[in-house]
Amino acid sequence: MILKLKSLFDKSPDAQLERQLRAEARYFADVMRRRLTQLGVCYRYPKSKKDFLDRAVQEVAFVKAVGTEEAIYIMVDTMALPRGINMLALADEQVLEDLSTVCRRPVKFKHRTKSGAWFIVERQSGVGGVPRNQPFGDMLDEWPTTSRKPLLVPLGVGANRGLFYRSMVEFPHALIGGATGAGKSTFLHGWICALILHNTPNDLRLALVDLKGGTEFTRYKKLPHMMDNDFVGIDLEAGGFVKRTDDVVPLLGFLQQEMDRRLARFEKAGGIQSLSVWNVRRRKDKLPRLVLFVDELAVIMLDPALKKDARRLLADITARGRAPGVHVVLATQRPEVAVVPGLIKGNTDARFAFRVTDNASSMVILDSTEAARFDDSTPLGRYIYRSGLEKVELQAPLITDGQIAQYVKSVIEPGRDIQETGNARIPPEEIFKFSIEQLGGNFSYRALYEALEGQVSAEYLKQLGQDYEGQVLEINGDLYELNAGNGGNKPRMLVLAEGGSSAESLAHSA
Repeated sequence: MILKLKSLFDKSPDAQLERQLRAEARYFADVMRRRLTQLGVCYRYPKSKKDFLDRAVQEVAFVKAVGTEEAIYIMVDTMALPRGINMLALADEQVLEDLSTVCRRPVKFKHRTKSGAWFIVERQSGVGGVPRNQPFGDMLDEWPTTSRKPLLVPLGVGANRGLFYRSMVEFPHALIGGATGAGKSTFLHGWICALILHNTPNDLRLALVDLKGGTEFTRYKKLPHMMDNDFVGIDLEAGGFVKRTDDVVPLLGFLQQEMDRRLARFEKAGGIQSLSVWNVRRRKDKLPRLVLFVDELAVIMLDPALKKDARRLLADITARGRAPGVHVVLATQRPEVAVVPGLIKGNTDARFAFRVTDNASSMVILDSTEAARFDDSTPLGRYIYRSGLEKVELQAPLITDGQIAQYVKSVIEPGRDIQETGNARIPPEEIFKFSIEQLGGNFSYRALYEALEGQVSAEYLKQLGQDYEGQVLEINGDLYELNAGNGGNKPRMLVLAEGGSSAESLAHSA
């Protein structure tokens, strides 16, 4: 079999890499051809029809391969498919799983009318150059300022390093599932921070249900965007911040009542169809969008005292919440049928599937087994996004605890927005690199201020030290810990953490 390999590069071709890509393409094509034949994705001639010159088996043929640093693309000869074999047979999930096993790489199938059909074998970070990390700050810097869509949230980076943003108004509810540590909580923090940075309390109110002890969402309790007891009109322990199971049903009940109240007002005003139209026509009586985040749906749905009422209320809110501007984001590390009932699942159009441990869990989120094919080498924070006909693989934005604290403080105390202080905006990651490379890890804000020659303010550097103290950070591929200082005698220092090489394992430590 002869393959024409055309290597594509962003810069000038590397001869050694091209040779490697050619060899890999031939190897993968041969392995997949043989495996497809073993799986019966071929045509076997009956003995009565087999001629001396005919082959006993007609196999799937490949006509071209394209190699990049991220993936090998192998084109299928669609004009000469074996008898009885169609595109559905090539795209079958079990077939792709088998091919992934023998290639020891994730294998996908893409069929496009104009360019043909391709098997895609991932090499390193993902098809089309999906990075292994996507800093949240970079997504803020590239925010689509021309978009007027409300509740815009960052989804991450996809093929060809394209950044994905979507408006929650378009979905309008989301289901997020994945195994422990896959990146769900980090993903939720990115959404919450993006929402509070780009929406005022007059435009957005949040309710946060954190039934894992309140550890994830406690930092947001004082935000002006939170629904307090005055807003909800009922007495909850902490308003819209719920960490007790006893407060779950009352909060959901309020959201249902508010939804009904808004719909009644829309009807009375002449049949207004949505919150967007209401806010345009009634500028003096503008209503904020309400967003409910639930971190660990399983705690609610597996509680005998809660599940009946919670299931009924969530099903109703997700079914009718789009028009009155009530949005629900549900996250779980146990995507099971008992946790995600059909009525609720059917109303959450946007699905976000991080790595799961079995096909059944992937089916609950995506109605396919793709999320179960993420292996141990998959970067943390990698997930599959599906909404309507759109389905893409993305790398979620990575936001650190220090960044969250920084953004929350800038919203609660607008005058202390440390991102904008100083003469320039230098990301924390660059400051950390400078400290390691130029000052041997010294993180004294005075020493940094002098070495940076005033490029950033001393207040900014001091705030970074306070926000990141005690945290483990990835710098140039290694793990460092920012140790606490002791005044002028012992400055803060970035020191190599125990087992500090290969920091990738701590990214997205949700």
